[in-house]
Amino acid sequence: MTTLEVAGTYNLRDAGAVAGTPGVLYRSAALDGLEPAGVRRLGDLGVGTVLDLRDASERPLPETDPSWTVEWVPLYDPDTGPPTHGDITDVYRDLLDRRGRQMAAAVAAVARATAPVLVHCTAGKDRTGLVVALALTAAGVPDDAVVDDYARSGPLVRPRREGTARELLAAQDLTVDQHRSSLELHLDSPASALHTALAHVRDRYGSVRHYLLHHGASAADLARLDERLSPRDDLTLLHVSDIHGSSDAGSSETSGRIDRLAQVVDHVLGSTFAPDALIVTGDLVHEGDVAAYRPVADALEHAARRLACPVLTVPGNHDDPALLRSVLAPPRVLRVGGFRLVGIDSSSGRVHDDELAWLRAELATPYGRGTILALHHPPIPSVAASLAGRGLLNADALTDAVRGSDVVAVLAGHYHHPMSGHLAGVPVWVGGSLAYLQDVRTGPDAVVGLDAPSYSLVRAGSTGVTFLPMSPTDEKVLFRTSPSATAIAT
Repeated sequence: MTTLEVAGTYNLRDAGAVAGTPGVLYRSAALDGLEPAGVRRLGDLGVGTVLDLRDASERPLPETDPSWTVEWVPLYDPDTGPPTHGDITDVYRDLLDRRGRQMAAAVAAVARATAPVLVHCTAGKDRTGLVVALALTAAGVPDDAVVDDYARSGPLVRPRREGTARELLAAQDLTVDQHRSSLELHLDSPASALHTALAHVRDRYGSVRHYLLHHGASAADLARLDERLSPRDDLTLLHVSDIHGSSDAGSSETSGRIDRLAQVVDHVLGSTFAPDALIVTGDLVHEGDVAAYRPVADALEHAARRLACPVLTVPGNHDDPALLRSVLAPPRVLRVGGFRLVGIDSSSGRVHDDELAWLRAELATPYGRGTILALHHPPIPSVAASLAGRGLLNADALTDAVRGSDVVAVLAGHYHHPMSGHLAGVPVWVGGSLAYLQDVRTGPDAVVGLDAPSYSLVRAGSTGVTFLPMSPTDEKVLFRTSPSATAIAT
């Protein structure tokens, strides 16, 4: 990676390029000495947010340049300031353990920035190195690439700061070993230090993403981080529907299925799939009361934390939309992996005019790789005779809103059986239910529910959108072999 020359600072490079997304995340030493040419150069790079990781005592002058917005997230404890000596591995571990909330806040600031962001501390080596490493690693960049970027700082910092560091350490009563390790702390960026720091995070929290969530970053922050730093071929959505939760788990055969959401999460975490978002298309509860929503909200929050992804929920006909919004506060729009996910309220059986107007306004501006809509009532008829006329009552109005837009898929629920279709040429997927499977073989006068819950995995990418129905229950294994052996056998 090429070091960028900017008048008045040093150790500046494009960290976003490490993730394959150049021009979104830069890192450098302090900007206090920026010359006018340096200000212009950062402006040419599009820098709109500067994230300063120093405390007030380290900033000799207030930031006055109007070219960008400055956010301060001091990483070292302001009462103690930066360490004057110590072992670099111990200093990193202490920062990660004691200043976790500040670390998470810094990464969240990177995620939330709407323009290219530049992260810096004093030399752009330690604090900046950790924050950038956490952001890149959380976004899925391989450790080797992250560590290689980090290790580039030492050779750029040492010529600038060696004299100052030696003078500082000479005034302290240190052993030879302490002096050597403290010089490394001030001047070097050994790959082993960052490898050890990342291993420490994973040993304690399981992953970098879970470390950030534990210390206050939100799943939406991680989704935004992915959006900025994770170029990918495919978006993966976990789609569940019709949970029909109840405050009384034993109230009926169709309610009390909140536990199945945890089963779904277990099932997904035991696979090779890593959902970018969890979509819930309605009927979260069987009867819309506050007591029923609270355990569902807790279950969804737990699922989001385990999956480390954001959640989009829409109300169904069994839901009370106002209660759902008050308890869960769901977003109407998520932007994940280059796609826009839009939730629509069809709880009354139709999409009302004000909702359609809002949708048209949202779709008026195309987004990234396209838009995926989520609503409860399918805009296509069911194949089950007993569900005739139970789909979206004004599907034509939704068709008009979608036609000619960037919508690439529509996700729905309600029917309690999976099926697919099209709306104005756009693929429609009706997910199964976590409560029961509707038997589609019966006549118009009978409704038969089968104990066969299901969820879906949705993949969207350059080759289109695919839908995969899944069962969270354990199935009998018939055989286990290698793909090559199976290919030969078939």
